[in-house]
Amino acid sequence: MNYLEQFKYVMCSVISGMLSLFFPIRDFMYAMLIVFGVNYIFGLVAGLKHGEDWNLKKSMVFFYHCCLFFVMSASIFITGYFLHAGEETLGVVKALCGVAIWFYSTNIVRNWRMMLIENTTMWKVAGFVYYVLTLKAIDKVPFLSEYLKSSHVDVDDDKPKFD
Repeated sequence: MNYLEQFKYVMCSVISGMLSLFFPIRDFMYAMLIVFGVNYIFGLVAGLKHGEDWNLKKSMVFFYHCCLFFVMSASIFITGYFLHAGEETLGVVKALCGVAIWFYSTNIVRNWRMMLIENTTMWKVAGFVYYVLTLKAIDKVPFLSEYLKSSHVDVDDDKPKFD
């Protein structure tokens, strides 16, 4: 066996060992991949429907944000793992994913509504879901309404977004 094959086996062992370390957050990462994928597709379709062209820079910014989210989640989990606080860290990653899912799902529903023909039944359903996600969820989550007011986030923006 030559040195190149030995190096390949060592690298495969190291990578598989690192991936097994992330096993507890695997399901969260799969869920976030689905949310990010749906968000990208709905934003792209809504933009194309409203006359926007596909933009490489906008797409790359979206993928950059996704990578940052995954790196941050993995870093938080690894830090907690080495501090022997695995359960608490798993809760933090779960909360981080929950917050991201809420923000991205409101964006998905906004883009979904923009893709539909106005005043149809499905458009009204999408409008109701968007209303529930934006207004009713804000009342239930502590500090969210203050954050949205202080950061000048407009939940009624009708511009297609996938970032």
